[in-house]
Amino acid sequence: MSIPSGISRRIGEVCRTFLARTRPATAAGKGGKAVPSLVIVDDIFPNLVSAFRVAEYNYYLEQFPDAQVRSAAALVPFSANWRRFRGWIEEYERQYPGFRGRVTLLGGFGKIRCRLMYLIFINNAYRFIEEIDQAGIPFAFTLYPGGGFHLGQEESDRKLRRVFSSPNFRKVIVTQKVTRDYLLQGEFCLPEQVEFIYGGVLPSELLQARQLPRRRYPTEKGSFDICFVAHKYMEGGIDKGFDVFTETARRLVAVCPDIRFHVVGTFGPSDLPSGGLEGKVTFYGTRTTDFFPSFYAGMDIILSPNVPFVLAPGAFDGFPTGCCIEAGLCGVAVFCSDPLDLNPCFVDREDIVIVPSNPARVTEIVLEYYRYPDRLYELAARCRDSFLRVFDIRRQMQPRLQALLSCMDGQGEKEGAAALAQEKGEEVTA
Repeated sequence: MSIPSGISRRIGEVCRTFLARTRPATAAGKGGKAVPSLVIVDDIFPNLVSAFRVAEYNYYLEQFPDAQVRSAAALVPFSANWRRFRGWIEEYERQYPGFRGRVTLLGGFGKIRCRLMYLIFINNAYRFIEEIDQAGIPFAFTLYPGGGFHLGQEESDRKLRRVFSSPNFRKVIVTQKVTRDYLLQGEFCLPEQVEFIYGGVLPSELLQARQLPRRRYPTEKGSFDICFVAHKYMEGGIDKGFDVFTETARRLVAVCPDIRFHVVGTFGPSDLPSGGLEGKVTFYGTRTTDFFPSFYAGMDIILSPNVPFVLAPGAFDGFPTGCCIEAGLCGVAVFCSDPLDLNPCFVDREDIVIVPSNPARVTEIVLEYYRYPDRLYELAARCRDSFLRVFDIRRQMQPRLQALLSCMDGQGEKEGAAALAQEKGEEVTA
């Protein structure tokens, strides 16, 4: 699924050339002001807790110097909205001063002028579709798992059909093959309007820059450490496999007293079952990206036995989850489930471990690596290398940039196709 380096560089050159060529000719709005090439609308950004949003939107802000982000600040009542937004923006601008002034509170669509609007998740696209259509703004969006997208559900389908029926809809980016197949089989939109880019956008460069040397068991530390990283969306965290994690932990501590467990996210001690895990689990709460490089340096396994269709009918997670991708990029062995067979490129037991949602079987698999830690660290190194090939931010973002450019101007799509054909040695036709 990775892009050869030569093609990758050429696409980047096409993007820069296209932007340089079109920027001077950018249309002017009222008062003679230049119309931005891209406006991003989001309900959470610039909250730093959402690492994938920060990574993706920052990349667009860097590549499109006139791009803007309009934040809906979770659409809470205005007084709380403003306080929340101000806190987010101040923290964001401290960490990313180069983007100061380019993220503002969304005040409505009537005054927005841009060549393209971009959103993520079907709920966001649907929430704003009437205003987008009234303003006549062309738009594209990414249909990530979650955010209101549920397979085979009437309400989700209704939202999809409304958004795709808009005369202003240009393209949808999908990140999982089940999403692509669902849209095409259901004839929600035209095949040429679907851009399949497997994976997700994570801050790989930041994680790599801050990565610390790994501490290995048992030579460099006295505990074998397993982590679970997720938000709690339902009682028991069954959708994320927290029940499987805790039962696996209970079984492991009964035979391995030096195993420790670590939980990052919105779970707490009250979520633990009674008996058997006292003093064995540490909770860290919700954390931002800068916490994880040092945290993962001491972790041996991240366990993510998530289950589809239990949070809500048709609801599912991508493979692997964003938390697993971040852990893998930091050199942690990823043990995750794949009940929907979404894995397109990773080899089980070579660079990832696919686990069932069965605590007894998960316990057996973990013990195999606990008893032979060298095998675990060899697997973790291969996991890191494989994840870097697929999830490096540049490899993820370049096809996304090309997709958005093709929505702004058909010539961008033609030039991108020509660049790819040239790299492959194929004949380029007009």
